[in-house]
Amino acid sequence: MTKEEFLTELRTSLTGNVSSDLINDNLNYYEDYINTEIRKGKSEEEVLDGLGSPRLLARTITETAAANDLRGARAAEAEDEEESERELHRSDVMPWWMILIVIFGIMIAIYLVVSVTAALFPIIAAVLIAMVVVKFLRKKD
Repeated sequence: MTKEEFLTELRTSLTGNVSSDLINDNLNYYEDYINTEIRKGKSEEEVLDGLGSPRLLARTITETAAANDLRGARAAEAEDEEESERELHRSDVMPWWMILIVIFGIMIAIYLVVSVTAALFPIIAAVLIAMVVVKFLRKKD
């Protein structure tokens, strides 16, 4: 098998299974690898024998690409979940101005309860004293 036959078979085996960019990247890689090894003194046949079957290489490339796509999809899903959690935690925290409004509201409620109690205390005390006196007088009869 020649280098051109190897690259053609690799292209054919990859076509329809991975993106054209990935096909071109791999074809360029293997062509450069073969040329580099030949320049080092190996024969074309030795280099191609070392690489093995282009169909097997294509299968490995396809499976690796599929696994990377799956990992990428899972990573994107995990990132979306983390973003949702961050949004949830952000929405749990009240802004400073809302905290001030709540504190002010509580202070007004306490003031009103104390004021009403203070205003009614003399009346309630007088009624209670009158009831005690009436009860005491009824016992004497």
